[in-house]
Amino acid sequence: MACLYPIRNGEMHIGNTTVHTGPISHYGAIPGGFAMALSSVTFAYLGTTIVPHIEGGMRRPEKFNFIFGLALAVIAAVYVVMAATGYWAYGDQTLSPITQNFPKLWPTTLADISMTIHVLLAGPLYLVQMSLEIEGGLGISQKKPRIERLWRLGIRIGSALVILAVSEAIPFFDDVISLVGALTNPVLIYLAPIACYVKLKGWRNCSMLSLVGLALLLAFGMAVSAFGLVQTIFDIIESFRNAK
Repeated sequence: MACLYPIRNGEMHIGNTTVHTGPISHYGAIPGGFAMALSSVTFAYLGTTIVPHIEGGMRRPEKFNFIFGLALAVIAAVYVVMAATGYWAYGDQTLSPITQNFPKLWPTTLADISMTIHVLLAGPLYLVQMSLEIEGGLGISQKKPRIERLWRLGIRIGSALVILAVSEAIPFFDDVISLVGALTNPVLIYLAPIACYVKLKGWRNCSMLSLVGLALLLAFGMAVSAFGLVQTIFDIIESFRNAK
């Protein structure tokens, strides 16, 4: 409901608590924002990095392709609905997150709560992957069950506290995280999956068309990520200038 809140009585409405500096305009395309938009789309699918662990834990892994494809389709549909209705309603005055454009009523509060819950539940998924690597290196699974649980609990709580301390200590932490993401996303989303696919299947067993497609996808991903990296560096420089 909150996603479609701009549409009321067949018309588009602007949040009455949002201050707009000028008339709302709509553009078919903004060339200057094309690269950053593709970079954001790439980031939206970063969750694919934990997919192997999900497939490995499935009761019926043969259903993975169908489930994974269905999940991606649902996610893409949600993004398209949110982007289309939001831009239709607010145009170039659209804020991030878009709930800042909404009137401060219960649908907006519900949307904010839902996004907070999503972050709280999704964030630990990445933390768990790191914790599993640490625990595997320390041989935690070879200890007694009670000791093993205590070790795992301590490592995961400790990891969360370290991340919290770092986020509080580093200035402009959001920009720094964007920089880290811009540096690692190309590897996690484009390079590593393609390299693993070719390694497991064997490049001799891949058709020429498949290899060309993979090469083009890799080049596309690297180019898009490069634009995101440049923009992130500019944002960090701007943050330091504004802080002086």
